[in-house]
Amino acid sequence: MNKECKDVILKHFVKLMANCNIHILKNHLINKGIFKEKEWGDIFETDDARHNKRMFFFSLFKKNNAWVPFLDALQESHQATIVNLLCRKGTTVFKSDSEPPEPELLLSNLEISVNNTTTPLQVQVIHSKQLFDTEEKNKKISFYSSRSKKRGRVLIINNYKFNNNNKFPYRNGALVDDANLKALFEQMGGWDLDCYHNKTALEMIMLIQKFAGEGKPDYDICCMIIMSHGGEMNNDTYIYGIDEEQQYELSITKITKFFTNENSKSWRGKPKMLFFPICRGADNQLPIKHEYRTETDSAFKNVPANTPTVANLRAEEDMLVGFSTAMGYKAHRDPYLGSWYIELLCQEFMNHAHEYSVTEILQLIDQGLRRRLSDRLTMQTAEFRNLGFKNLYLNPGLYMENGVLKHFHSDL
Repeated sequence: MNKECKDVILKHFVKLMANCNIHILKNHLINKGIFKEKEWGDIFETDDARHNKRMFFFSLFKKNNAWVPFLDALQESHQATIVNLLCRKGTTVFKSDSEPPEPELLLSNLEISVNNTTTPLQVQVIHSKQLFDTEEKNKKISFYSSRSKKRGRVLIINNYKFNNNNKFPYRNGALVDDANLKALFEQMGGWDLDCYHNKTALEMIMLIQKFAGEGKPDYDICCMIIMSHGGEMNNDTYIYGIDEEQQYELSITKITKFFTNENSKSWRGKPKMLFFPICRGADNQLPIKHEYRTETDSAFKNVPANTPTVANLRAEEDMLVGFSTAMGYKAHRDPYLGSWYIELLCQEFMNHAHEYSVTEILQLIDQGLRRRLSDRLTMQTAEFRNLGFKNLYLNPGLYMENGVLKHFHSDL
């Protein structure tokens, strides 16, 4: 299907998802040779009706000369309202996919259907009623202790205003992410935050290296979140400082090395969560028109008992690395609501950190991305790497002191 025809569907996608009955199109489209029986079955193989419907349109996009048969199938299945939606009043269907639509059907002239919500997430953390870092709750699975009054340290670097605004535009919505993250960690209790804005590449390297090397024994958890423009090169992800200088030294590979057992002795054996809500390439996973308000951030074995403990440590372990999107693709950000990944991260942690482990919550985040994007015809697949990371429960609102279970924010 050519670009102009795809654009028509894209601009009416919300209404198509809500009103188009695609199941009764099956025989019509198979008889017209657009789909084969097996193809149709593959499209509808999951129990998620919304996902299946979205995949139908994705598959339709890949078919040559599918526009006219699609409109004919709609007409034959008594869905004239949908046909009228896709075609200008008084205009017949396009004669072929190779012929462009009339000007009234062009993307810039069509009604925009977008999410008009402009109210950011209101962070309200649900506190735990019991501690989950126990053998009873983690049978046969290793876990971290996360119950001290000093629960953890967080480093947040948020670059949103760059020296070269033409190459790296202002990251609208970045301060919304800032506010959401601060509210999340403050409400969970016990977290010390270090927040920095608009740093050069060299300044970022120095901040990260210092943070990785200055852990203290009374902190349970290490967490770092870097928000900026990013890109991909040589199968690695790179993060940009506001100056564009030394950008290729800010690779994820180099950053994670700061937190290895060799380089981050103060955090040995402690869980380290590293989150990178940045673009990892220049591609969208599916066609998306940038007239939308949404923006992107592109650019064990046994050893003798007398063996020193350090010999048991692997170079990289106790590390969880979370990405907002898969390698090669863009991440999305809303000027009013912040980035989709950080908004969902805050939402899922505030709602479920009292009952689920961190890795389970990261799965919920990707699940949320999948459903959120189905009506926009854009896809964003979150990714995380588990480098010897055990079960970690954040136990928001609770801590142990001298053997007594206490509550943060006891006045709440």
